Amino acid sequence: MTEPQSAWISVEVPDGTMDAYLVRPSGGSGPGIVMLQEIFGVNAAMRAKAGDFAAAGYVVLVPDVFWRLEPRVDLAYTEADRTKAFSLMQALDWPKAIGDIAAAYEALKGIDGVDTAPAFVGYCLGGKLAVLAGAKVGDASAVVSFYGVRLDENIEQIKALPCPVSIHVGDDDAHVPMEVVDTLKTALDDEDGVEISVYPGAQHGFFNRLRTDVYDAEASNKAWAKAMEVLPTPG
Repeated sequence: MTEPQSAWISVEVPDGTMDAYLVRPSGGSGPGIVMLQEIFGVNAAMRAKAGDFAAAGYVVLVPDVFWRLEPRVDLAYTEADRTKAFSLMQALDWPKAIGDIAAAYEALKGIDGVDTAPAFVGYCLGGKLAVLAGAKVGDASAVVSFYGVRLDENIEQIKALPCPVSIHVGDDDAHVPMEVVDTLKTALDDEDGVEISVYPGAQHGFFNRLRTDVYDAEASNKAWAKAMEVLPTPG
């Protein structure tokens, strides 16, 4: 079987040029996914996860969200890198980042072989950005948020999304308290097309197979299956 093909490309944004990591499936075409990073940048774990989606038939574009602060941030999960990652997140210009992601979305729509309106898939910081970018572009095919932080601030944006929304969090997540999950459930349980899945014993980062300290294979497999229910099906 031919392996997915990957490369860094340039995306024009409102005030410059941003790099983005593009992975194509072996067949070269399929539904598009704009995949949004954790706070650790477009690192080996994010590139591996993009490869997982590409192997399933998706064309995946991972924009370098921190490019204005430091191009192509690629951090590990050490304490020193964690400290740097949090400082980058705190310095992020959110409106500009959302604009950059919207530009990446439009770029992906225009890539040869992308056969549907792209979806957003994000993790941690990216899980929140997926919701905000989905609300901005208005025509995404789906939004999938893995342990998105502070989503209780974005209930109205979630309600307004005109596409399926799939939210995934573990009940042992140190960065997404269960009180937040309860708030989301109370506000969104009656919303058509919004599903919140909670995984017993799973921690923050449970879907990241390179984070061996928190990866949960059972929860990850269940979350993958749930995500596939809302993402466009590769032809």
